[in-house]
Amino acid sequence: MTRTCRTWWCTAYLSPAHIERAQRVHGITLLGPILADNSRQAKADSGFDKSAFTIDWAHERAICPRGATSASWTKLHISGHTYLQARFAERDCRPCPDRARCTSSATGSRSVAVLPRALHEIQMRNRLDQQTEQWQRRYAIRAGIEATLSQNVRAHGLRRARYRGLARTHVQHVLTAMACNLSRLADWHDTTSSPRRASRFETLCARAGFTII
Repeated sequence: MTRTCRTWWCTAYLSPAHIERAQRVHGITLLGPILADNSRQAKADSGFDKSAFTIDWAHERAICPRGATSASWTKLHISGHTYLQARFAERDCRPCPDRARCTSSATGSRSVAVLPRALHEIQMRNRLDQQTEQWQRRYAIRAGIEATLSQNVRAHGLRRARYRGLARTHVQHVLTAMACNLSRLADWHDTTSSPRRASRFETLCARAGFTII
């Protein structure tokens, strides 16, 4: 049976902006994976990736694992998204004994680009949560809804809104769920009331004169 819930499971990767807007506008929690950090440091699992830096939002600066403070804080716009870039001074980066773990540049200093505070915190929290067994068990529930979504889309036209306005569209969703429930009840009744079809093995044994006990 289908029902309304306040948590939505998503198959594709989510962005922090999706999660924040769903909670703020619709009051729902999106549950789905966020892309992992694909930086060189994160992939090597031996360097200082973004999560190793402390962000001091009040003073608009970043603090590296060695305690150095960023020298600049600028706003960037990349592919329609806003980032905040903290760049460290060369005088701090060049003599650093952990330079090789932090940057591959021979002479340049390290910089860290982060999302605005609310989105950055969502990103960091979800990346940690999705590594836990509890999160993975909860996300596994999504597998049970895949067949229901497929049936509603293919047989009951769930993907197409037939009416204008949220109220009417909500009614359509309720009626679609009812249609799915009735269809499944009818299938269950046909399965339980009809004799079970003999398996190929049973048919082969019957033709050979054997009886399965």
